[in-house]
Formats: sequence, structure tokens, C-alpha cells
Amino acid sequence: MLKIYIVSLEKDMEKRRTISNALNKYDIKFRFVNAIYGKELSDSILDLYREKSTAAIVERGFPATAGEIGCSLSHLLVYQDMLDSNIRWTCVLEDDVILDKRFKDFITTFSDIELNPNILYLLGGQTDFNKKMIVKSFKYVTTIGGQKFYKTIKSNPFIHGSCCYLISFDLAKSIIELSKNNFIVADDWEFLVNLNIIDKIFLSDFVDHPSDFASSSIQKEREVASKKISDSTSENSVFGLRVKRYIKWRLWLTKWRLRTIALKIYRYVEK
Repeated sequence: MLKIYIVSLEKDMEKRRTISNALNKYDIKFRFVNAIYGKELSDSILDLYREKSTAAIVERGFPATAGEIGCSLSHLLVYQDMLDSNIRWTCVLEDDVILDKRFKDFITTFSDIELNPNILYLLGGQTDFNKKMIVKSFKYVTTIGGQKFYKTIKSNPFIHGSCCYLISFDLAKSIIELSKNNFIVADDWEFLVNLNIIDKIFLSDFVDHPSDFASSSIQKEREVASKKISDSTSENSVFGLRVKRYIKWRLWLTKWRLRTIALKIYRYVEK
């Protein structure tokens, strides 16, 4: 049976209890991986990873937060255990995912015979906004464990989240090698695609994630870090920055709306 890792802070007992009950209900075996709590890392360790940051972190304009660093290192712990245990494929979950009987069917009927080790298979976990922007192929569809996974079309900038995915030994090894000299957040899949570490991304929707980010400590840290950048800038500069961001956002939104329409037309032609 497919090995399941659950990334979870040791102190989050309620989340552990909830997901344990959900999996035990379906008699599914799993293993907790004690996540690294970023706020307990020393400043020198945090600075070390911030200096190695690349990709999405650099582009957004403020450094990696302690929570992001802890989360990303926690997923690397899973990858390293895969390598140490010589596990071909594993399912990685975070402790706040929402599961139902479809997940049981997926696990109990899983087979990796026809899986491509260079493809990332996401089980779901996308926000409502991302779901609208992600375009899925009608032609390139694969069934894994009774669940349909659709090849995504030019949608990498909108695919986020590390709460539920299948990953191969080969991909895990490549990410670990990359992470020796670079730091990327756990769900910067677009960067890994651009580096040709990930060949394609296939997406399903049978695992969900809470859509309310109000309780997310990582999201709160991002908001605080972003605000600090704004607060350290003069009032005139802040106003100019906001205008530029608004214009950039409107252009970006128009571009991607047109893109989505074009790709959806392509998808119907493909079908």
C-alpha cells in the first residue's frame, strides 16, 4: 500500500487528532513527520536560508518568513526519509486536509505501474481563485487509484499548495539536491517546472483544504513581513508603489483572463 506521510507540528494535537480519526476510520496506515517550527529556529539559521532564497521569494519583494522556512524544511524531511527507505512513491499530506471515502479508494487501489516519476500529481487543495485560473486538459487524463488526474495547461503560476500530493523517489532526490545550495518554498512548483525538475503537473480534486486562511500562521507571517516593507518606505513612495502595484495587478488580471479564455477554447478544440 502507498506510504502516507503527514507533516504536522508536534504541538498541534487537535489537528493530529482530527486527521488521525479520519484515516483510522478507513483503516489507513500513516506516519506523522514532526514538522520544524520555524519560530524556534535561531536567527542565524533563518538568515542562512534567506540568503539562499530564490525564485518566488525573491520576486515578491520580502524575505522568507520563519513559518515558510520551517514548512519547507519539514517537507524536505519527508523526501530524505523516502531516499533513506528507498520508497518509490509516497503521498504527502499536511494535517489540516479534508478527506473522505474517495481518499480511501485512492489509497487501497493505488498502483504506480504506469506513473511517470518526473510528473507531480496534486490531489487537490487549490483555492477557489486558483481553480478558476487553472486550465485542465480533456485529452491528457490519467486514472490513479480510481481518481482522475488532469494534465494542467500553462497554469503553473496558479498552482500552489503543498497540502496533498504524490511524489516519486526521483523527484524527491532532485529537490533535495537543489536545496543544498538554494532555498525555495515547499509549493513553488512553477520554479521546479521551469528548471525541468518537474516535467508536468497533473491535478485532481478529491482532497480539499480549508479555504479560510484567517487561522493560517504562515499567511499571517507573510502579511506582517509585507507590511514591514511598506512601513519602512516613505509615504510618497508607498503611494507610488501602491499605484504601480494596482496598475500591474489590473494588467496582470486582464492578461490572465484573456489567457484563460484562450486556453479553454484550446481545451475544447483538443477534445
